[in-house]
Amino acid sequence: MRVKFKPGAKAYLDNLHFHTHVDDFQLDRLKNIKSPLVLEIGLGKGDYLLAMAKAYPDYFFMGIELNASVLSVAAQKLANANLENILILTGDAKYLLPKLKKESLSYIILNHSDPWPKKRHEKRRLTHPSLIKKYYDLLKPGGELIFKTDNDDFAEYSYATLKEAPFSSLLFNRDYKGDAPFDAKTEYEVRFLLKDVKIKMITGKK
Repeated sequence: MRVKFKPGAKAYLDNLHFHTHVDDFQLDRLKNIKSPLVLEIGLGKGDYLLAMAKAYPDYFFMGIELNASVLSVAAQKLANANLENILILTGDAKYLLPKLKKESLSYIILNHSDPWPKKRHEKRRLTHPSLIKKYYDLLKPGGELIFKTDNDDFAEYSYATLKEAPFSSLLFNRDYKGDAPFDAKTEYEVRFLLKDVKIKMITGKK
C-alpha cells in the first residue's frame, strides 16, 4: 500500500535526533560509533530496521529512504522504540555512498526495492552495474550484501550484475524461507509469504 503525501513529514523528521538529510550528512556523525555498521537502502516503513536494531543492539543501523512521507512512518515506529543504535536519512542513496569510507560497512541490505521493470528505467535499479562496485568497495573484508525480492526477473537481473563483482561467495536462494541468521521480515515480505509468493534472496560475501 502506497503512503499518501504527508505535508508535515519533513518537519517531523527534521526534529528527530536520529534523522538527517543526505545532503547534510557528514562522516563525523559516525566518528564515535564503534559498532559494526549496517546500511539498509530503501527502508520503507521501517519494519526490518526496527526488528534488526532491537535484535542486534551491538550493531549500528543506518537506513536511507527517498520518500519523506514513507520515512516518517518508519520514524514514528523507531521513535517509539527509543533505540540508540539507529540513524535514518532522507534522500537518494547515490549521494550517500560517496560520503562513506571504503571498507566501513559490515552489511549492505537491499530489501524489496523497486524492480523498475521497463528497460528505459534500468539505471534506477539498486542493482544496476554502476552501483555494484560502490557497494563492494564499501564492504569490509568478510562483509555481506543481502538482497531480497519477490520479483523473479529482478532477482535474475541482480544475480547477473552481482556476479560481476569479485565476491568470495555469491549465494542465490530462489525460495527463501526467512531462516537466515542475520535477517528480519519486511512488511512486504510478510504480505508475500501469506500469499505463497516465493522470496528470492542473494547474499554476496566479500
